[in-house]
Amino acid sequence: MLVVSKDRLEASVCRDEFYSFVRRFWETIIPEKPVWNWHIEYLCGELQKVVERVIRREPKAYDLAINISPGSTKSTLCSVMLPAWVWTNDQTIRSICGSYAFPLALYLASQTIRICQSEKYLKFFPEVELVKTAESLVMTSKGGQRLATSVGGSVTGMHGHLLIIDDPLNPREAVSKAMLDTANEWMSQTLPTRKIDKLVTPLILIMQRLHQSDPTAELMKKREGDALRHVCLPAEVSDRVRPRRLRKMYVDGLMDPVRLNKK
Repeated sequence: MLVVSKDRLEASVCRDEFYSFVRRFWETIIPEKPVWNWHIEYLCGELQKVVERVIRREPKAYDLAINISPGSTKSTLCSVMLPAWVWTNDQTIRSICGSYAFPLALYLASQTIRICQSEKYLKFFPEVELVKTAESLVMTSKGGQRLATSVGGSVTGMHGHLLIIDDPLNPREAVSKAMLDTANEWMSQTLPTRKIDKLVTPLILIMQRLHQSDPTAELMKKREGDALRHVCLPAEVSDRVRPRRLRKMYVDGLMDPVRLNKK
């Protein structure tokens, strides 16, 4: 009879489901007790659907734009946990991860490294070996990469299977036309040239809405039909919730009554 150890079983569950990975590795980077609001599992599922097509090298079905309030674990999910989880399934995946400021991008990269070098990760996924952990570039022994960059920064010579952009605008500068133009031009002109395969590589954009002409708005203008999947989870329930069926998940009109209460 085949006996599977508890560690191997847990590793298999984490590898198969991104949400399970997030739950088991939360404590490796965040000391506070987690609050597992419904939106976390939902976003994990949306991210996994996009990434699994990349792992299988299938043409993307759509790019993904997620709008959600700050303080909703968006960076932890997209910029920190997702690149670490991807490597448990495919160590060759290369990701380009961008944020509005380079110090922020570097910090998020350091959190991914912390997960991959944690005792639990090494025990569950000993096959994932990091051979380079420079400030902006993390590499696996199989050629996988996680490149950290800032919006407007140079990514010359680098290409990704995944483009993950987390808050491309600084909230304090969102009303600046120059900052808006820089973010929108970088995303529409520079990023598309950084795809390993234009048919396969998806764009994942996650941000709080800050302006009527911000990158989400510009992305929606240029897409038709199913080329873009738009998830919008405002703090308070409204007609802007997308998909609309998620309005029933709000509690007393709130998306997350613990993190974002009425007060």
